[in-house]
Amino acid sequence: MTYAPIVIFVYNRADHFTKTYNALSLCPEARESDLIIFSDGAKNAEGQQAVDLVRKAADEAAKKNDFKSVTVIKREKNWGLAASIIDGVTDVLNKYGCIIVLEDDVLASPYLLKYFNKALDFYKNDKSVGCLAGYTPKLDLGDYDKDVFAARRSCSCCWATWKDRWEGVDWSMGFMKDFYSDYSLVKALNSNGNDRFMRLYRQSKKNSQSWSIRFGAHLIMNNYMTVYPRYSYIENIGCDLSGVHSAVEDAKSMEVDLEKAIADPRFESLTPDPRIQKILYRFYSGSTLRALRREAVTRAVWLRERLS
Repeated sequence: MTYAPIVIFVYNRADHFTKTYNALSLCPEARESDLIIFSDGAKNAEGQQAVDLVRKAADEAAKKNDFKSVTVIKREKNWGLAASIIDGVTDVLNKYGCIIVLEDDVLASPYLLKYFNKALDFYKNDKSVGCLAGYTPKLDLGDYDKDVFAARRSCSCCWATWKDRWEGVDWSMGFMKDFYSDYSLVKALNSNGNDRFMRLYRQSKKNSQSWSIRFGAHLIMNNYMTVYPRYSYIENIGCDLSGVHSAVEDAKSMEVDLEKAIADPRFESLTPDPRIQKILYRFYSGSTLRALRREAVTRAVWLRERLS
């Protein structure tokens, strides 16, 4: 088996990165995998010390023999998360053809790399699958008996994809005209949680810096599914206000049963299960009142932009 390269994007949290690295290194497949660490530059002089500490930790990791190779790429300037990920993922995919990506604040199950590499191989020629997720929240899926399921929602904290699914993304978002002319695209984007379109809208107005919602919209427009594991292969440890996008109130929703991660998952061709789509919608949309309010706001914003 050819093992996919692993990429971790880091900024200013040396302790989180070290925990992420140590957990990942316990995967047996790590010894056969190339690890690439992208380190963004500091925003200002006050932030340089924290960036230096991360880079010291990354350099120390590169001296070990935990992986086939460890490469540390240090940005001279602050690119910001979105630009750094778009550029870094594109470069790695152009070289390797597939990729596994982790944020710097996730603890991996020892089975994570086996899951991703087997899934990348199994679904590489299945053009209904555009992305693989390594994270799944705690969901009551009842009598669902498969090891994986299909969703219409992409994952950003731990994921994998292929070059031919990534290339062609319109990062400048010229595709928004298609969303404004066809409400069925909005419904598809929001089908597994009605927070998605408003995230996309804010990004289009430069009120957000999200690469993931743009990639997610690309997947929807090309009718790609994301494959999720029945039980999560990572635990998020970043909901502690240590990161730009972390929040303590997100911690409960990010809880997982990491000990349930399946050691040798079975893969099969998938279609979205209507029951799971409803479960995901309820989970990510929140309470009935919140979901209704967001639906109303979404339709109002869509109508205003359509008529403008």
